Amino acid sequence: MSQNRQAELTAALLRYAALCVADGDEDALRELRIDPAQIREIGALTLAELANLETVCMHCFEVRFDPQRFQVLLGRLALARRNQELRLALIEADAPRLMMQALFGMQERDYSRTRRLLGVTTGAGRPRSLDEATEHGLWRALSDSLSDNPRRPLEPDQYLRAHRQHGISMRTLWSYTQRWARERQAAAEVGKAPR
Repeated sequence: MSQNRQAELTAALLRYAALCVADGDEDALRELRIDPAQIREIGALTLAELANLETVCMHCFEVRFDPQRFQVLLGRLALARRNQELRLALIEADAPRLMMQALFGMQERDYSRTRRLLGVTTGAGRPRSLDEATEHGLWRALSDSLSDNPRRPLEPDQYLRAHRQHGISMRTLWSYTQRWARERQAAAEVGKAPR
């Protein structure tokens, strides 16, 4: 490794360790194998010293690649990518803000910004009502998948699949699944009530 890269790596790891000391992250410091005396020394480093770490070309860490953790990391990255793809697909399909908040914790500002970036301009007004035959068909298709949680009756990919298979707007799907989940939850609570 060139001395510049080595200095950059050492500086990055020492800054990380200093942040762990400041945050009291004992697990991370233990994983770096930094003992209490060294923790005090790292905590005593000044901002100027931390800023100048790259000028001191010396290596004080033993860095090893962990293939098992790398596979876990790749799995998490794939899951994050899949969630991002689902978020974008749902918003492109005009998913309402409350749905995105319940499914992904998306805040209003992020929701509005993403809609603008994707050029989604529909979504005003109440979701349309389904005719009786369409509602029954949708219920038959989704009833086994519905949970009793009115905040999250289906998973994001299930909403997208239902939207594409049945041609029903995301806003209408959200409205109906919310109502059905509330009804199922109320029925379950009535069944649990003492007689």
